[in-house]
Amino acid sequence: MKKIELFGRRLTIGFEKKEKMKKEIKDLEYSAKEVVNEKVVYLILILVLTVVSANTYLFNGYLKLGDVAIRDVVAPTDIIYNDTAAKERIISEIIESSQKEYISVGSVEEETIQRVKVFFQQIKQEKKVESELAYQNIKNSFNIKISSELFMYLFEKSDKELDDLRDKYLNDINILYKQGVKKDGNLLRLNKLFEKIDDLDSYEENFMKIFIKPNYILDSEKTEELLNEKIEQVKNVSVRINAGAVILKKGEAVSESKVIILKNAGLYGKTSKVIKFMGTLIYLFILSIVFKNICTKFLFNEIRKKSYYSAIMLSIAVGIISFRVIDPNWKYILPIETVFILLGILVNVKTSLIIGGFLILYGIPLNGFSIEYLVIEIFSLIVSLYLITKIKNRTNIINTGIYIGMTKVFIVLTIAVGMNMEFIDSLIKSGVLFLSGAFTGMLTIALLPYFERTFNILTDIKLLELGDLSQPLLRRLSVNAPGTFHHSMMVATLSEQATEAIGGNHVLARVASYYHDIGKMKRPQFYVENQADGVNPHNNLSPTLSTLIITSHTRDGDEMGREYNLPKEIRDIMYEHQGTTLLAYFYNKAKQSNPHLEESDFRYSGPKPRSKESAVIMLADSIEAAVRSLDEKTPVTIEKMLRKIIGSKIEEQQLSDADLTFKEIEIIIQSFTKILMSIHHVRIKYPGQK
Repeated sequence: MKKIELFGRRLTIGFEKKEKMKKEIKDLEYSAKEVVNEKVVYLILILVLTVVSANTYLFNGYLKLGDVAIRDVVAPTDIIYNDTAAKERIISEIIESSQKEYISVGSVEEETIQRVKVFFQQIKQEKKVESELAYQNIKNSFNIKISSELFMYLFEKSDKELDDLRDKYLNDINILYKQGVKKDGNLLRLNKLFEKIDDLDSYEENFMKIFIKPNYILDSEKTEELLNEKIEQVKNVSVRINAGAVILKKGEAVSESKVIILKNAGLYGKTSKVIKFMGTLIYLFILSIVFKNICTKFLFNEIRKKSYYSAIMLSIAVGIISFRVIDPNWKYILPIETVFILLGILVNVKTSLIIGGFLILYGIPLNGFSIEYLVIEIFSLIVSLYLITKIKNRTNIINTGIYIGMTKVFIVLTIAVGMNMEFIDSLIKSGVLFLSGAFTGMLTIALLPYFERTFNILTDIKLLELGDLSQPLLRRLSVNAPGTFHHSMMVATLSEQATEAIGGNHVLARVASYYHDIGKMKRPQFYVENQADGVNPHNNLSPTLSTLIITSHTRDGDEMGREYNLPKEIRDIMYEHQGTTLLAYFYNKAKQSNPHLEESDFRYSGPKPRSKESAVIMLADSIEAAVRSLDEKTPVTIEKMLRKIIGSKIEEQQLSDADLTFKEIEIIIQSFTKILMSIHHVRIKYPGQK
């Protein structure tokens, strides 16, 4: 600031440097970022500390093979693992019981029988020579390794005895071949076949082993192929141990089978525990970095707003602590989707997606990194986000919970079929998940009013309830100030369509329009739309007093709104829809008697509209009454009137805080024109009408 003394007068000149202004703006932006970053850190601390506190069991000592448990050891989370030993046992049983494929050799039986006959015939002939020479002749002739004992046994028999033995041996050979003489590689399987022969002595057994040839040879390639097909069909043996189940009882020793379970639970050995804890910390560290960046980038405005941040923090705290304290056996009945729906209704779907998604991810360590639970909750979140956009009343919330429950049932049954889980267990879990969905809807309905009231958050559901024309305050308005009531309905029609056209909250615009002039109920006869028979009480009042009465309707409306618990957003619009507009008629009338009047005494107290919805209602409020005064209502005259009124509002800077662009103002004009023409359309005159 520069001060100059000149002829006894002090002149103060202010210079605002562009660079200084830029610096101040940057400082404000930096300060806002710091606040948001600090708030996000608080959220992360709640999440991380809750998760870490659940892993204190990792420091309760460690077990190894052969140790005796000094206390009951329970599963900290659900454990699902593949039992490789059980699978190997099944494969071994398949190999043992599997049938082998053989190739049939048809001519072997005839050749063997013929050879045996020739053998006995030659034995008879060799009796003419000495036994040693006969033994050598037999071995050379048949190229066999026959023992001297077996040879002498046969050599010493008479011809009659040899014939009897031959017939018996041939008969037994037929029996063997009918059963099938099989050869696996170099192994000739005869022992089981010998059990089928009566009166089998050691001589005959040795004889059979010399002359019997297999009539079935193992087809190793086909056998191996079929065996591999059966082995490939053996699925992993999935073992599930529910959280809280006792793995080791007090006094029980750690066996090899228990080692497998303890390892999968992260309870075996010191190294396993350290690795699991460090892995959890790394997971939380990476997740927290991602969470912080996404929140500061996509939820900056939501976290910056105190009411929204409070709702987000409470939802996160309740959600993650519920994960922490609930019995792991009951985790599937936990209606965590309540957080998704509440945030979607209270804030927006984007917030529900981001906060809900990260709440699931932070809860994963509390559920033993269960992929099954992760998949179920991700699909539940997706369905919740879709259904939130369809919620129009509190009854829809119940339906949303039921649909979420049905989604969970479908997902868990799909997983059960895919992983070959126990059907009965999956069916019970499905019932629990369906109940969880139903509880979600009921719990959301129970909590929503408290969140709305505690954090002063106006939801679309609340707006729709307030928009019911049977509301006590609106019924009073329709009875005590019917002209104002009709005017409010017209303003609501104009505001809703125009606000929707520029992307604002059209529900808020419509409902706020219903209530924006309720203060006129206190003195309805002082407002022209409620005056009957042309009687105007302002004719008997001074302009100053008339101004006080007219401008008081915004304050009176706020008082009534508080009495009927109207949300702050609607009560703000009661003040803002008039901004700081000048009551020109009374001002000009007062100036006729006192030219030195202050113009500010004849203006509304404000503030000016601070939102698009409030600005649109201001314009609709001014235009609706003005258009009714037109004698000729054509698109040209209506649009001309609109542009004149809106132009004056812009010149008076009544829209300077509303963040409206010129493009949006043009859209509003076109929307107003279209609606007003449909309302004030030219009617056809029927015969006999004047």
